[in-house]
Amino acid sequence: MKKLLLAMLVIAAFGFTSCAKSGEPDSTVSAGDTKGVCYDPGVNAFGSNFQSYLNSTGNSDLTGFGGSTSKTGDCAIVKQPVVFIHGNGDNASGSAMPMGGWKTSRTYFMSKGYKPSELYAVNYGKPGATNAALNYHSAPNISKIYRFIVAVKNYSGQAKVDVIAHSLGVTSVRAAVKGGTYKEYTGTSVYLGAAINGIIDTFVGISGANRGLNSCGVWPLGSYTPTCGPTGLAISNPFLVTLQGGSRYPSMAKVGSYTYTIYSYADELACMPVMPTYCYVYYYHTSKMTSQNGEKVYYSYPYGHMGNKEQTPAVQYNMVVNHNTNG
Repeated sequence: MKKLLLAMLVIAAFGFTSCAKSGEPDSTVSAGDTKGVCYDPGVNAFGSNFQSYLNSTGNSDLTGFGGSTSKTGDCAIVKQPVVFIHGNGDNASGSAMPMGGWKTSRTYFMSKGYKPSELYAVNYGKPGATNAALNYHSAPNISKIYRFIVAVKNYSGQAKVDVIAHSLGVTSVRAAVKGGTYKEYTGTSVYLGAAINGIIDTFVGISGANRGLNSCGVWPLGSYTPTCGPTGLAISNPFLVTLQGGSRYPSMAKVGSYTYTIYSYADELACMPVMPTYCYVYYYHTSKMTSQNGEKVYYSYPYGHMGNKEQTPAVQYNMVVNHNTNG
């Protein structure tokens, strides 16, 4: 029953999509192409130059969007790169209908002067609303997110990157940046590397379940699905206790030099629509992060679970670029 409820909530909540015109296939343009504007490969694949870099650094398993045919000339990476991390059942491009991916945010950032070589996103987990109950903070997922953030930072040559995450991506990033050995409840583990908090300038967490989901129950009494399991989002489960430094209660959760949150009291998943106060876990809205630098809070439609992402590109931009919550 719990699995069905979660899937239904995801399908109901993810009614937002946004269309952005993507570029032609990257293979049609050579590395020497000079159009006067950095070539945009769109949201369905990495630019050829970035893909080559990933292949050369042992990250050929990663998929998503970002980069172009070069990182010089018109594609020179001048701005601090932005890394987008999608949520449960979503993917980078938005093809996992009806979630929307990061097309809306990417289009807005490009309208403000960002180049394709300065905007990146990675895929992880199982895409599609029907898989919403199956995704969790698995070792392979956390590894992909960690390796991708590091790869974008190193490829760009910039000292830091900015990270914007949604839903399950919020807690996944929080786990990834800790580095070290990440271990699932089942015992599956992966060594990530050194902590990477120091290479993140601004982190924006949108609609995250930082203290778990009331719909999942309190571990170990809630029903088991991967999403609501011990390495998922059940309240006080082993994953969240570890993430919070060994405590079941909210603790220091700052990710980068600047940490912001965007959340709503109309969030169908974090709160459940008929009970706005059901957003609270241990006296805090579950999407709020302790020690954050600022927040943008909404109270009604269209700012639901997906609306918090799709309707706020200007807020995301201001948090990243201007370190404020305007928009």
